[in-house]
Amino acid sequence: MRVLLPLLAATLVTACIPEPVEWAEATTASPGALADSLRLDLDTTGATTFTPAWTPPVWPAEGAQCHATRRAVLGAADVAYASWFTVRPDSSVVLRAARSDDGGRSWRAPVTADSTDVGRAGCARPVPALALDALNGYVHIAYHLVGREGAGLFFTHSMDDGALFHEPVPIVYGDRPSLATVASRGDTVVVAYEDPNSRLPRLGVAVSRVQGHIFEAWQPASDETGEARGPRIALRGDRVVLAWTATQRGGGAPRTIRRDGTLRWRAP
Repeated sequence: MRVLLPLLAATLVTACIPEPVEWAEATTASPGALADSLRLDLDTTGATTFTPAWTPPVWPAEGAQCHATRRAVLGAADVAYASWFTVRPDSSVVLRAARSDDGGRSWRAPVTADSTDVGRAGCARPVPALALDALNGYVHIAYHLVGREGAGLFFTHSMDDGALFHEPVPIVYGDRPSLATVASRGDTVVVAYEDPNSRLPRLGVAVSRVQGHIFEAWQPASDETGEARGPRIALRGDRVVLAWTATQRGGGAPRTIRRDGTLRWRAP
C-alpha cells in the first residue's frame, strides 16, 4: 500500500496538470556517446555548452566510500558540495554529502542525506545526480536506491547550507537501477531520468514548482524510435535543454542527442 499511494497521488496530480514541458524535435548534437565527464550548461546568452564536470582538489575523507559514486559541484564564492554513497556491512548504502567553503580544499563534516536504502548491491549503484542552485543556494540530489517502500528514483535537498537534508521524496518507483540528472532555478526543479519501468531504455522528466518538496507532473522525454541513456539537463528561466546518448534499438553507433523545451508552467 505504501508503494501504491504515491503512484495514485502522482496519477491524480498528472490528470489535473498538463505535461510540464513543451518539447521541440530532438536533434543530433554530435556523433558518439555523451561522455560521463561532461555536464550540460546554459550560459547567460542562452548558448548550450558541454563542459567538464568539476573535480575538487581533495575529496571529503570518509571510510567505506563508493568512490565511483562521487560527484562534486562548484558554485559562486568558492562554495562547493560533494555527494557519494557509503556502503554498510550488509551491502546497503547511505547517501552522504558535504560542503566546502574554499573551493574543495577542505570540507565540513559529512552529513547523511538519505539512510533508507535496504538494497544489497553494495557499491554497484548508479551515480547520484548533484546540483547547486545559483539563485537560492539550495543543493539538490537525485538518485536510485531500494527504499523500504520499494525501489525507485528519489530526491532530497538541503536549504540550510548542507547542514540538514529534507525527507526524501519519490520521483518514480521502479526496480531497474537508473541514472538521473537534476537542474533547478529558484523554486522550479526539473529531474530527467532513465525510466526504471520501461522495457527499452527511455527517458522521462519530472517537474516540481515547490523546490522539490513534491513533484507535480511527469512526462516522457526521449523519442520512441531508439534507446536513450545517460541524461543531462540544464534550466534557465522557462527554457529546458536535455541531452542523452542514443543508439538504435538493439545496438548501433551511439549519438549524442539534444532536445530543447519550454516549461508550460513555473513556480506559482
